Formats: sequence, structure tokens, C-alpha cells
Amino acid sequence: MGRYYRMSKKVTEDQVKEILRETLELEDVEEAEYEAETQLLKIVTKENQFAGVMTRVVNICSRIGKGAELSFAKFAIEG
Repeated sequence: MGRYYRMSKKVTEDQVKEILRETLELEDVEEAEYEAETQLLKIVTKENQFAGVMTRVVNICSRIGKGAELSFAKFAIEG
């Protein structure tokens, strides 16, 4: 099961690509997707390792997105 996080502001397509690239390089990340229309970032981790992963993803988004913040939006239920 993954989780969706809402971005606090719009980011450019290039910023999204870089955020996703760096996020997918993290060891415990299985999947990362961004939905531009809803500004939602979907993260799926190995063995629900969200605490460690999201600390790093928040920093990635803030740095690349020029201060963009993340807030939990909903769970991503498969099926």
C-alpha cells in the first residue's frame, strides 16, 4: 500500500522529473508518481518504511521545488 501526498504549490515539469528521479534513487522506494492535475505525489515503499523515506522526500521536494511542502492526502489502496 502506498500513500499520496499533496504538494503545497505547483512545480514545473522539469522539477517533477528531478524530484521523481531523486526519490526513485532512495533505497526503500518501490514506486513514485506525480499527478499534475491534483498535485499529488504517490509514494510506495518497501515494507512500509515511510518515516525514513518521507523525511528525505520532503527535503528533496523543498530543495528542488523551491520551498514546496508535502502533506499527507490519502492512502493508495490497490485493487
